[in-house]
Amino acid sequence: MGKRSRKETFIAAKRPKNGNDPLSESNVFAELANDSRGDDALSVGSRRHHNMYKEDANKIEDYELTPRSFKGVSSDATEGLPVKTADGGLKRIVLKDSDSENEANEVESEKSDEDNDIAPFDGNENVPDYDEANDEDYKELSPETREKKIKEDIAQMAESLMENPEDNVLLFAKLLRMMSSHVPSTAKLSLLSVVPVFKSICPSYKVRPLTDAEKHEKMSNDVQKVRFFEQNLVRYYRKYLDVLSLHSLKFSTSPKATDLDIVLGILSTRAACQLASPLRFFNFRSDLMRILIRRIMHKPASAAEYDVFKECVKTLEALLVEDVDLGSISLDISRMLSRSIRRRNMKVDESVVNIFLSLTVLRDYDPHASAEEKEKKIKLKRKEKVFLTKKQRKELKEKKKIEKEIKDAEFKITAEERERFQAEILRTLLTLYLEILRSRPEKLMAPVLEGISKYGRQVNLDMIGDFLQVLREISHDLLDSSNDNIMFLNASQTRQVLLCVITSFSLLSYLPSKRVHLDLNKFVEYLYGLLPLLSEDAEIEFSYKTLRLMDPLATDLKMKPSVNISTEAELLLKGLNAIFFKSRSGSQARSLAFTKRLYTAMLQFPDKSTIAVMKFIGKLISRYDDIVSLYTTEDRIQNGVYRPYAETIEGANTEVAVLWENLLLEKHYNPTIAMGARALINRAKKEPGFM
Repeated sequence: MGKRSRKETFIAAKRPKNGNDPLSESNVFAELANDSRGDDALSVGSRRHHNMYKEDANKIEDYELTPRSFKGVSSDATEGLPVKTADGGLKRIVLKDSDSENEANEVESEKSDEDNDIAPFDGNENVPDYDEANDEDYKELSPETREKKIKEDIAQMAESLMENPEDNVLLFAKLLRMMSSHVPSTAKLSLLSVVPVFKSICPSYKVRPLTDAEKHEKMSNDVQKVRFFEQNLVRYYRKYLDVLSLHSLKFSTSPKATDLDIVLGILSTRAACQLASPLRFFNFRSDLMRILIRRIMHKPASAAEYDVFKECVKTLEALLVEDVDLGSISLDISRMLSRSIRRRNMKVDESVVNIFLSLTVLRDYDPHASAEEKEKKIKLKRKEKVFLTKKQRKELKEKKKIEKEIKDAEFKITAEERERFQAEILRTLLTLYLEILRSRPEKLMAPVLEGISKYGRQVNLDMIGDFLQVLREISHDLLDSSNDNIMFLNASQTRQVLLCVITSFSLLSYLPSKRVHLDLNKFVEYLYGLLPLLSEDAEIEFSYKTLRLMDPLATDLKMKPSVNISTEAELLLKGLNAIFFKSRSGSQARSLAFTKRLYTAMLQFPDKSTIAVMKFIGKLISRYDDIVSLYTTEDRIQNGVYRPYAETIEGANTEVAVLWENLLLEKHYNPTIAMGARALINRAKKEPGFM
């Protein structure tokens, strides 16, 4: 083929390719077909042109209404006043609205935390339930033989997992499938059989997921085998926790809950209790705690659920007791419990709040001392920088990385981290206590007040005023109302007033008296006004541990608290000691008023309470000498008369009173009380103030 000229090459380049020549037969026939449409095609074209013009007009109108946008300025920014520069120009100022962003982030984080707090797991809802009749291993067997064979296989698989877990780790898959069976024996046995297996083979550290580089790197067979075992162990353990969480949502009060669902819910909670303490350093620790906390948030409706309730409470208390050196476990439990109690609007049993009294990590925490130590800490001089080669720096970097992984695996906590955990735990706990006191649930007042008295020495100075104000309001509403509610207080309300008095003094007992001085006179008057009611209480020496006959007509299960067991007599003596011996609230006038009213109350007190009060009065005489003047019957020049029914100490005019009750106590049927009364009068006669 010869060479083409320049003219032929130019014509060939202008010719359309791929048969798209406008002069070809196909294109000609297409044009004729379009022309045959006639006026219809023209009308469609005109309408299309009109619509395009209308759309352009709408775009112009939208553009006119749209505000101006500036480059690099977000929608949350606000316009500030312009600033005049040195050359006479104006500089535009744009202020970023960071507060709104921070608030939005905080709200989102709080919502995410609440959603992740005690949310139910999805479980294996999409997996079909296990059916023994369709299983190839059991379909040809009779029902009795099938049940026996399944039990033997479950036991054999559990034994194989415990003997050689690395080679048989995939047996968890079949056991997990059997847990979804509708046959009660298969579901229960498979659910409980893996509990001792996990307790035996799970390590005491967290297994982290492998990175992409670690998955594709070359390794020995032993390392590959260990990694395969650990990753599958974590995966199946995660699925097992999903099953436990799904079953634990079923209570006897749940709608559409069958008998098997209720039994599996109880067994799942017990399994979680058995795994919580041994596997507290393994993966998914918080998921186990959620199962336990979800159970104790509901009131048990049967004896079996009540037993599980107590087991969950004991397990959580044991976790707090064992977490004395770390603090991370205590922080997780405190956060979950406080959030769950708030969601229930404080409608929980008092044993749930008593769990916080087992926080051993707060024993050695002193926020005031730690702050002073930080101020006195001397800054160390910076060490001279050591020269390292490139190879040495690389080796040092790898060494630090390995040490960090070992530290994370062994779950070591530094002193700074532990102190941070302690501060966060205390803040969470005291905030919850303050919210409970303000909402005033009757069942939770006693454990909360006892908790405040225990952790009172660690309360921040800013929160002490809030606590005292709430305690004062509670006592005022119970005692100093205009309707004389003191004669209608029940045992729980009487206990609340006693605990309010003790708690108020315990809050200030650890503070330096030179720096802080708060008036607690109201609480002294509250205890003084409560004495007549205590003298009429026949159960002043009874506690929750006292053996009593069960009420045959009772329908609700009574849950006895394990911490709040002090009797009213013990609380009374604690309050008296706090006023006269552990604070500066005691005085001569108050000692006279309390001695006279205590003598009147001793005429009705039981024997043990009377003996204890006599010992207290003997100790009080050694500190306040004016008390001996009440034992004499000689004539004295005084103004007015004694008013025993006065509500205030000043209005009683106790200086003119006489302790005639001591003569009645000398004739008491109990010889110990009679001897104590004679010893007090003989001691008073030896004092110089006795006339």
